[in-house]
Amino acid sequence: MIFAAKIILDEIFGAPNYRNLIIRQKCNPKNYTRKAYGKTADFILFYTKTAQYIWNPPVEKLSEKSLKEYQYIEPETGRRFMKVPLHAPGTRNGETGKPWRGILPPPGKHWQYPPAKLDEMDARGDIFWSKNGNPRRKVYLDQHPGMGVQDIWLDFRDAHNQNIKITGYPTEKNSDLLRRIVAASSNPGDLVLDCFAGSGTTLAVADELQRNWIGVDNSPEAFATILERFHRGLKPMGDYSEHRRQWEDRYIQRSLFELMINEGLNEDETNIPESIVTDFSVYIDRDRIAEVRHIIDRTSFPQGFPPISTDP
Repeated sequence: MIFAAKIILDEIFGAPNYRNLIIRQKCNPKNYTRKAYGKTADFILFYTKTAQYIWNPPVEKLSEKSLKEYQYIEPETGRRFMKVPLHAPGTRNGETGKPWRGILPPPGKHWQYPPAKLDEMDARGDIFWSKNGNPRRKVYLDQHPGMGVQDIWLDFRDAHNQNIKITGYPTEKNSDLLRRIVAASSNPGDLVLDCFAGSGTTLAVADELQRNWIGVDNSPEAFATILERFHRGLKPMGDYSEHRRQWEDRYIQRSLFELMINEGLNEDETNIPESIVTDFSVYIDRDRIAEVRHIIDRTSFPQGFPPISTDP
């Protein structure tokens, strides 16, 4: 439905506010019996509301190939660097088109910086001079911010294929995948909305990154999964009914409500996370109060927590 979805989103947000179609490899290749290519891809449509939007560019570590480009070592400091030209395409009639240190830029090119700036760089030792007197700019490895993330993501398999601990919810997403998206498109204190909350991965990640959040879902299974996740944390993959008690006896799992439910434990027993939910309410339709209250009671929350507000 990706193409139909894009047409709808173009209507809602405006076609100019479409930014990316991101392809994610969701699982390892499988042997399909049907007459078609195997499906290992998920698609993420990235839209913004306007041309002015929050963008914290995600970066990845340099590849081995990129690291090999930093083949020179500065004797004085031991820092690795690569040499890049100091000129750029195009002729200029201003300062960047004039000689520097008696050297003109190559034909059809100009200096990247005015002569005064080049003098400053040379004084700092940021320029490498070849034996023939040809200047090059030093680009240091330790100052490289990382490679900008592209629109094909290969590192985030589905939670069931990659993560050690999961909720077991059928459509659970990889937390690292959501962490990248939330961090790139919001800042601490911002509001994150997940209108199909499912297993609560987006909400847990948003809370971890100090964002406020709203989760919406119509499924009682999703609501129960989210409360269980927030209350007791994730569980190891496998037979949950068989291993759950053994797991709970051995470990105190990460909970977003640690201070509320573990106040009686010693400090070395709680493993309290850095970010803790202290204000949490459930908003529901009046005709589903009994159903939701049953789920909350089954999760063994303290009496009266979380507060429930009904739809007006």
